[in-house]
Amino acid sequence: MRSFQVRSILVATAFALASCGGGGGSALVTPGSVPPPTTTAPPPPQAPATPPLIIPAAATNQQFAAMGATDSFSAGQSPRLDSENQLQVRYLASTNSYEVQVPGSQAWSGISYIFTGSGTPINFGNDAAHLWLRSAGYQYSSLFEWSANNSIYGHEAIGMATPAGGVPVTGSATYLGQILGSTSEIHFPDDMGIDGSISMRFNFGAGTLSGSITPNLRQDFASFSLGTLNFRDTVYAAGSPTFSGKFDTNLAGINGFGGQFTGPNAQELIGNFAFPYQSPIDNQTYQADGAFVGRGGATTNRTSP
Repeated sequence: MRSFQVRSILVATAFALASCGGGGGSALVTPGSVPPPTTTAPPPPQAPATPPLIIPAAATNQQFAAMGATDSFSAGQSPRLDSENQLQVRYLASTNSYEVQVPGSQAWSGISYIFTGSGTPINFGNDAAHLWLRSAGYQYSSLFEWSANNSIYGHEAIGMATPAGGVPVTGSATYLGQILGSTSEIHFPDDMGIDGSISMRFNFGAGTLSGSITPNLRQDFASFSLGTLNFRDTVYAAGSPTFSGKFDTNLAGINGFGGQFTGPNAQELIGNFAFPYQSPIDNQTYQADGAFVGRGGATTNRTSP
């Protein structure tokens, strides 16, 4: 980060001279006709530039939980969904800043650019990774796209993992959120991608999970619905901070999702997904993968232990 301070002082001095007298033509200065110098107070120094609040609730040093899908710019490479192969992100309280660790590297570096909703990049002078923030209104989680080294990119959700004992064990809750990802489908020169919504219903007491995702295929400025995929084969136990499952499709390909709760009492959640789909453009089967983020909505007797 760079600090920018701007300070300016303007000094203006005015002198009034008496008009010329007759005869001798000499100029006389009348006592009290010279006003004191006037100054304009300088503006206060600008605060140092700080990154957007990727995780607004972060206040202490910590590394965030990370879930998503990492892809390669090289053709034919399968997406990597394991946590170790995601971009790692941590918060440094002493400098109110974030650092990232690119998959395959042991070094922590500053973020090169963060693109916010306004589309204006914020430059921090490093070249570790570029982030495009895609979610708003979350306190403990964030959904974004990223790229690094002109070789890999990903769609990822990070968050403050819910601690042991923080997940409710009675009642139920519905979490609503958004998905973001990539696809193996390419129609040059169009930019293809996946977005849409997710709904997850947890019965905390019974330890059950149901839900669905409603993905869209993006093609530049066009959008095609891929329908709704319901969950099946879900895995969730009462009090567990994690969950998983598959999507109800018979198409061949990588199929499944995983996630975990975020926030002190599971107020939000993050996860990854992968599913095959039949394209509405050419009717061929392609692979989609990415990440999702959600927060608790309608609740019934939602309590913590």
